[in-house]
Amino acid sequence: MEDTRADSLSMKSASEPAPIAASEAVPDDSPGESPAETGGEESRKRIYNGSAGIVVEDPEETRTSLETLTLDAGGYVESSYSEYMELRVPAEIFSDFFDTVLSLGKVEFSRVETRDVTDAFADIQRRLATAEETRSRLYVLLEKSTDPSERAQILREIGRLTEEIESLKQQTAIMESRIAFSRITVQLIPRIQGDYSRGDIPFPWIASLDPLYPAGDKIKGRVSLDLGMDFAVFSKDSVFMAEDSDGMQILISTVPNNPLGDGEFWQRALVYHLSPFYAKVDEMNLSFGDKELLGVELVSKDRKPFKYFIGVVADGRKLHVVEIFSPNDEEKFKPLYKLFAEGELK
Repeated sequence: MEDTRADSLSMKSASEPAPIAASEAVPDDSPGESPAETGGEESRKRIYNGSAGIVVEDPEETRTSLETLTLDAGGYVESSYSEYMELRVPAEIFSDFFDTVLSLGKVEFSRVETRDVTDAFADIQRRLATAEETRSRLYVLLEKSTDPSERAQILREIGRLTEEIESLKQQTAIMESRIAFSRITVQLIPRIQGDYSRGDIPFPWIASLDPLYPAGDKIKGRVSLDLGMDFAVFSKDSVFMAEDSDGMQILISTVPNNPLGDGEFWQRALVYHLSPFYAKVDEMNLSFGDKELLGVELVSKDRKPFKYFIGVVADGRKLHVVEIFSPNDEEKFKPLYKLFAEGELK
């Protein structure tokens, strides 16, 4: 029985998950290369994201055109709101399709981002293979064991590994989907606007906030955040970016703290300038580790509204912006707020 216990201990050690490797994000102002154009790097796994704001005469007519174009291209509309559309198109046509989107109106802004997730994907696959191999060996041990307490211990470990395997398979599916289908977020801006528009907001980073795109191009700091097994983490070093299978996203980036203000100043600015665009605005006073995280929780005016949290951590001349997006306004952000409190941002 000593060999059995020794094998069990060594296998439990082998199944412990390693940290997900950070990936690279390369923001760009032009559509850049699609996967088909990357020459000898076909083995690299990349995610392509695009975001644009276009001024159009008739937003609804443009929305219909975009839906038709997306479906004809073999893609799908992931979500559609009063101001935003989230489109998914095959990665190999991303660049050409993004150009088509920009041609439908006057371009107010456009951004393209390429994330290399090769290392992150490989790490998940390694952890999955290790967990599956360990579980198989535990099943063999279970068949040989006659000791009731040892069998119970092995069964508990098999149960834990089964949960881990299912979670890793889910993370794999999320990544494979994001690699195969690029995301394009389109903000439809009517040519004739009301008394108050985003162009009237005096703070550029607030004016350009997009629920599906990070406020800044990079994170100037280190984020330590344990999201468990439900989220696939796509990037940690450039912009912190994580997503679950239901489309909930967590984005953490950094923008200049200009004009220089504390958390309360920026919280008031968010409330004042974003209230006209949302059905519900609640102030949130939270923490990110030992730092104050002040922000707002928003619910859109759509028939099927989304939920959006924006929080700030003032750090001298830097302003760390924490964002959560959920396509379902009933989603509770409280568990994530608790994780922020247990995390670290510095």
